[in-house]
Amino acid sequence: MPDASLEEVRAFWEHNPVAAASVPYSPGSSEFFEHYDRLRETRESVPFSYALHEYRAFAGKRVLDVGCGNGYVLSRYAREGANTVGIDLTATAIELSRRRFALEALPGAFLTGSAEELPFPTESFDCVCSMGVLHHTPDTEKAVGEIHRVLRPGGRFIVMLYHRHSAVYRRLQLRSRLSHRPLEALINEVDGVGNPKGEVYSRREMRRLLADFDDVECRVGFLQGLPIGKHRRRFPPKPLLRPFASRWGWFLYAKARKPHSA
Repeated sequence: MPDASLEEVRAFWEHNPVAAASVPYSPGSSEFFEHYDRLRETRESVPFSYALHEYRAFAGKRVLDVGCGNGYVLSRYAREGANTVGIDLTATAIELSRRRFALEALPGAFLTGSAEELPFPTESFDCVCSMGVLHHTPDTEKAVGEIHRVLRPGGRFIVMLYHRHSAVYRRLQLRSRLSHRPLEALINEVDGVGNPKGEVYSRREMRRLLADFDDVECRVGFLQGLPIGKHRRRFPPKPLLRPFASRWGWFLYAKARKPHSA
């Protein structure tokens, strides 16, 4: 398949903001955010989110969310006293993030821009997070290099990418063989028909991507069953799947630090 351009990626997400199709409320309304948050927290519990993102550790420090979506993660940093900045490729996401922060009366700065050319000075953030975003940008390696550049020495990087060795990926491989459609196209369509770019990473590939960072920790999470029946209930149910999420989950998380010296 031909490589996606940044403009193709922008156009798709401008018209398909994250999870908006799953929320039965007007984007930007308080009901929209409440419903989205409940959905997200079925995948990543509040205790898990606090442990992953270390929200309280960055009170009074500068935190950047690359691909801030509708501001969910960044708002948690702001609640705990961080000085927050969100950047996203789309104006739609920036407007949603601003609206969330306004509804909660939280301080934060937002701007449109590309992960591949971050408009910030070198060594200007204590923490950068990017959740489910960098596998969509055309040049993921360049984006990771930019994040490394804007982090201060010793700064924290927290990232989530899609997991190659997952149940979702195995199902997509089977669908590809049965339908004779390219596997890459099916991976893209996990986020909607027309999505021009999606990638998957193994733990080894994640570590290779983060080769310029120290203390890289990887873990896997989020495994759900298949929708069965007219009510689209998931089977197997979540409690039965939980023990397998750390191996076969769709989300591959990593935490790392920028070295204190070159």
